[in-house]
Amino acid sequence: MSKTAESVLSNNTSAVAPDDDDSPPSTVLVLLGPMEFETAGKADIMSIKIRTPDERGPTLEAAAKMVKEETLQAMHVILKSSSVSSLYDETIVETFFEALTPGAETTVHVLGTPDMPVQPADVNSIRVSLLMGGLRLESEGLTEGEEGGWTLTARKPKPGGDSDDEEDEEPKKEELESIAE
Repeated sequence: MSKTAESVLSNNTSAVAPDDDDSPPSTVLVLLGPMEFETAGKADIMSIKIRTPDERGPTLEAAAKMVKEETLQAMHVILKSSSVSSLYDETIVETFFEALTPGAETTVHVLGTPDMPVQPADVNSIRVSLLMGGLRLESEGLTEGEEGGWTLTARKPKPGGDSDDEEDEEPKKEELESIAE
């Protein structure tokens, strides 16, 4: 059985984190929409469930209090393509940015359907939020073996940059504008 403390925030919305303050979570999992995730065994995963846009703010605020600066090694956000415009918001990245360690990976999994696969334009708002949130987009594309899904992977830059080309350190305004179109 998993060692967790559940804090119910509103209407079945919850944030679940390890109850041992000496071992903060190393991974945060944000589930947007009607999805479930249960940790198996001893886990250091904080699971956040947000089912409606009204729950997003209070849930993220409560979850932010459960993590410490530069303790998260990874963040995963999982949502259905039909929920991108209603449930995904840049505050998800903003909430956990300081908690991510330099080099930590953030992956957004957008679940599609066989008859309606996710298209690049469907995830523009996610792509822009990752870049504007201070993360460096590393890869994106159709998810193998999943029914029309799309995955975007970004990384928090290390201090001093982890690239030899200083021009790549900050996304250029023109690049962001072309993505948003």
